[in-house]
Amino acid sequence: MNKIIQLLLVLSLGILPAQAQSQQGKIKGQLTDQTTKEAMPAATIVLLHAKDSTVAITAVTDNKGNFEITSLADGPYRLYISFLGYKPINKPVQITPDNKQIALGNITMEHKGVNLNTVEILDEKPPIVVKKDTLEFNADAFKTRENAVVEDLLKKLPGVTVDKDGAVTAQGETVTKILVDGKPFFGNDPKLATKNLPAAIIDKVQVIDKKSDQAQFTQIDDGQTEKTINITIKKDKKKGMFGRATAGYGTDDRFGGSFSLNRMRENQQLSLLGGGNNVNDMGYTLQDQMSFSSAGGGGSGKGGGGRGGAMAMQQNLGGGNNTGITRNWNAGLSFNQDYGKKLIVNGSYFFNDTKTDVIQKKARQTFQGDSTIYNNNNSLSQTDNSNNRFNVRIEYQIDSLHSLIFSPTYSLTNGNSFSITDYQSLNSRKDTMNKGITYNDGQGNNQNVGGSLLFRKRFKKPGRTLSANFSYNNVNNQQQNYNKSSVVYFNPDSMVTFNQRNQINTDSRNAGANITYTEPVAKDRYLEANYGFTKYNSNSTKYTYDYDNSKGGYNVMNDSLSNAFTNNTLNQQTGISLRTNKLKYDYSFGINVLFNDLDNLTHSFLTGKDSLIHQSTVNFAPSASFNYTFSKNKRLRIYYNGSTQQPTVQQLQPVPDNSNPLYIQLGNPDLKPSFNNTLRVNFNQFNNITFRGMFASFTGSFGTNKIVNSTTLDDKGKQTSKPVNVNGYFNLRGMLHNSIPLSKTPGQNLNTGTTIIYGRDVNVVDGKTNYSKSLQLSQSASVNYMYKEWLDVSLGGGVNYNATDNTLSKTQNTHYLNYNINTNFNINLPYGFMIGSDVTCTMNRGLAAGYNLTSTMWNANIAKYVFPKKQGMIKIQGFDLLKQYINISRTVSDNYIEDVQSNVLQQYFMVSFTYFLNKFGGNMNKGEKGYRMGFPPGGGRGGFRPGGF
Repeated sequence: MNKIIQLLLVLSLGILPAQAQSQQGKIKGQLTDQTTKEAMPAATIVLLHAKDSTVAITAVTDNKGNFEITSLADGPYRLYISFLGYKPINKPVQITPDNKQIALGNITMEHKGVNLNTVEILDEKPPIVVKKDTLEFNADAFKTRENAVVEDLLKKLPGVTVDKDGAVTAQGETVTKILVDGKPFFGNDPKLATKNLPAAIIDKVQVIDKKSDQAQFTQIDDGQTEKTINITIKKDKKKGMFGRATAGYGTDDRFGGSFSLNRMRENQQLSLLGGGNNVNDMGYTLQDQMSFSSAGGGGSGKGGGGRGGAMAMQQNLGGGNNTGITRNWNAGLSFNQDYGKKLIVNGSYFFNDTKTDVIQKKARQTFQGDSTIYNNNNSLSQTDNSNNRFNVRIEYQIDSLHSLIFSPTYSLTNGNSFSITDYQSLNSRKDTMNKGITYNDGQGNNQNVGGSLLFRKRFKKPGRTLSANFSYNNVNNQQQNYNKSSVVYFNPDSMVTFNQRNQINTDSRNAGANITYTEPVAKDRYLEANYGFTKYNSNSTKYTYDYDNSKGGYNVMNDSLSNAFTNNTLNQQTGISLRTNKLKYDYSFGINVLFNDLDNLTHSFLTGKDSLIHQSTVNFAPSASFNYTFSKNKRLRIYYNGSTQQPTVQQLQPVPDNSNPLYIQLGNPDLKPSFNNTLRVNFNQFNNITFRGMFASFTGSFGTNKIVNSTTLDDKGKQTSKPVNVNGYFNLRGMLHNSIPLSKTPGQNLNTGTTIIYGRDVNVVDGKTNYSKSLQLSQSASVNYMYKEWLDVSLGGGVNYNATDNTLSKTQNTHYLNYNINTNFNINLPYGFMIGSDVTCTMNRGLAAGYNLTSTMWNANIAKYVFPKKQGMIKIQGFDLLKQYINISRTVSDNYIEDVQSNVLQQYFMVSFTYFLNKFGGNMNKGEKGYRMGFPPGGGRGGFRPGGF
């Protein structure tokens, strides 16, 4: 097996040196102003194939005006040089066996004269532009395969990575939102944009540290940023219709189908998509899925995360995050419309139905002082969730000084879950303590209605603003769960069985308002004052009924497991901050005061009495920020703030959850809100001439009253958990990401990522406080390489080291490693044929016996375009050709370590057909379009010919 993997990697990498030996042509020169004789940096150099004007390679001059283009095959070319305000240069050159090195020497450029009757505007776009908070990529400079989607384009961009599940990371941070022309696309689900929009229509990709709507309006930094990608559409593609439809069927009754249809107008975007498959292909992000307290667990329980535990350190160690076998159906509609200059409306509706079958084997070590209890279980579960979600954003510009943004949301989820778990527990001597079996069956629905209204006003005095934000959210959750368990205890021998039905109803509402006023106090200083409040109200009831054998129904109420609970909380926040803006830097500092009043009312059906708990807390939350701009492509950002978090209804409700008989979860109505301090430091540097970038960040957090689990374990292996407040935790995270160009062709990069995480967590075991120190070290590297139109190859890998040390018990300490390596390539062949393959190998070391396994996933495909204009494609693909794909994960949390092996999709083969639709308006021919977009004739998207990469 290892020899096969090594052979595949050697074959993939062996292509590179073979090509390097045959490509030795070089062209170099220097660009200067004809009049001043000064060097011209950042000019665009495009080398074209003479025979068809397709782009061979692009480059940008350095600070001294020098450029050099290497690794050129023999043949005739045209050198096209452009610079804003200057006449372009179009010069023929030729690489021959006798003339491999062409030195053009000094090349002068002439200023363009302005004709008032005919004004020519050229949009000469360099591959990468660095702005204040934005890194902008010219999509035409990064070659992708024909009919590629946005996801394929993002993989080519320096500093941007896309994992196997479609999650996007930019500059080391997870991208949480993708916009299209500045507007939401299907709400806030990045995958729906990256997996459905074609790359050919993209003009620019902008990586942004997006500020909140409030901060963008007031120009006062509140520290609330999210990594966002904005995709802009080419002007000539904003009027037309495009899309694709795919249908496929394979062995073992595997199927897959999808479609997307997009209609563009100058001021309108309309998108329709849908599909279904049973091959774990999730083209969207799961949201609002139902979770049932009675549907998990088994012998090893749900562990410390059930009702607010210490932070779990969980890592998937085997070939992807596709646990189990998933069948899904989905459909959605997205709408964006500009009604003049004052009204912008965008909204979306999305439906998905997901059914997942999971078979798992778990090995857990639970620590109690110096002793260890071993839990082993096997489980089978099936969950089926259907979700409807609706989002709208209406932005109305009342006049030049007033605006409104209204954003209503709605979601409805229905879910069903069933599981069977058999388990056993062993003591430190490996003697059996208990064994049993649990059946859980649940169904329920969850409805969420909410929205916000933001009013903003600018006064005539610059810097003076007033804004008010109103929000509302109502969540109604209803569940009915059946729980049937049988447990046999040894030493002494005994048996416990129960058969119960639980009816759980929860209604939660919150409403709030926040008012912010800014006032200029000097030429470059602004004062901000704010006040806000949020009112929370939650009502929850749980009725538990035991099965009555004599009457054959669940009609005996279990008073000890039933109660009614009401929580009312009022949060108020007021603060003031001062911001100073200078030419190269800005800073702000302020203080917020947080008032929290909480009332918990519990009615016990066992005693028939009510109990009321009242809490009032005051927290001071300072905030500060500092931004320094060394140059337009080098920036430092520092931000600190304090925040508070309320306990959930489930954490407060004092009724036991015994859905897992070996892991009983209790609530705690005495919980206090937690308070957390966060410090973030970011440093970004990117050279748009050399395409080299470096992104570094540091995050530190600590606080008080963190909510974790306090657990007790008896001599029969039964564990009881209760959330409590603790102090003494902290977490430090450092990240360094480098993007190093491998050539002067954009998209050929070496990306490296280094992450160090060190922290101390707190949990309580048998009444004793345990401090758990954890260290995580991760190093990754990936290489992308592309040769002309026919080869696209990438290679990557990484190593992860995890260590945890505990103060209570040294036997609880853990150290483990995992390694991964992956490669993929696509080759374009004559007559419209294409072949592709990818291999991912993951190796685990340091896990429990039987879990130190190696997972290898090898997929391959062959495809052919059909029809005169290549509107169709037939593809044959094979999945897991070696039948060695597995899924292993490890969780380290509270007082246990758990290793899990899950079932995965097995080998299958599939045949599919795809039809591509591309109809755009306009009578512009290809050559005219090329000149207007800043490229010479024939220079379309990366200079691609039909069927080319």
